[in-house]
Formats: sequence, structure tokens, C-alpha cells
Amino acid sequence: MNVTTITTAQELTIFQVADISCGLNTSDVQEINKHLDITNAYGAPDYVRGIINLRGEIVTVIDLRKKFGIEVEKINENMRIVIVENQGENIGLLVDRIDDIITAKPTMVEPPPSNVSGVTGEYFTGILKTEDSLIAILDIQNLLDQKA
Repeated sequence: MNVTTITTAQELTIFQVADISCGLNTSDVQEINKHLDITNAYGAPDYVRGIINLRGEIVTVIDLRKKFGIEVEKINENMRIVIVENQGENIGLLVDRIDDIITAKPTMVEPPPSNVSGVTGEYFTGILKTEDSLIAILDIQNLLDQKA
């Protein structure tokens, strides 16, 4: 597990995956796309929902529900694809909805537990505690480097 101690405030993009509130450093987010015309990618790992054409670039879309071992939902109008860059390649993360952008102060973040709502803790760098919720901060490198 990659536990990162944040020493300065960071902006997080907040989104939902099932009942899990997730945060991703805004510097990791290339864009948020509501174009959900996903084409199946045969022979890809089961957590790959498919591919999209992003202005002429083919982008693999990972279904975070499937990656987290949560029941997959049909595509709906609230879902979005969060585009992130990993090792020079754009990757899409299918999420249930985008919620907000917030600033996380170091004092608000604690190390992640071994699991978050049944999802392995290795996908998270910390838990952000706000007045009304807990937000799991994604470890984007570990999430995308996993083989299964």
C-alpha cells in the first residue's frame, strides 16, 4: 500500500463509485468527459468497460465498479469518464457521478484502512474526513498498475 503523507493542501475532484466517495488529485485529471459511447474491447481484462474515441485518440475505459469488485451498472446520464494520464497514455475511469472539487488540508487526511467498503485499501492513499463524509483518496498509480 502506498501511503502518501500530504504536507500541503491539495485540490481533489470528488466522485461516486457505488456508495464510495472517491477523491482524485485534480492535477491527475486531464478532463471529465460525458461522452459515454463506449465500444466493447474484446479480449481485454474484465474491468475494462471498453474504449472511446477522444478527439482521434483511442482511450481505454476502466469501470471502477468492476475494478472494485462492485456490481456493474448500466450506463446512465449521470455517469462520467474521468480521463487521467498514466505512463504517457490517457486512461478513462468510468464513475457513477462527479460531485465536487474540494481542498484537502493535511490535517484532514488519515492513512487508509485495509479496506474501504469492502474494496482493498491498496487502491487508496488516504481517507479525507469532512464534516459530513469520508472520502477515499485514490492511489491512481497503484490502481492502474494492478494486473487484475
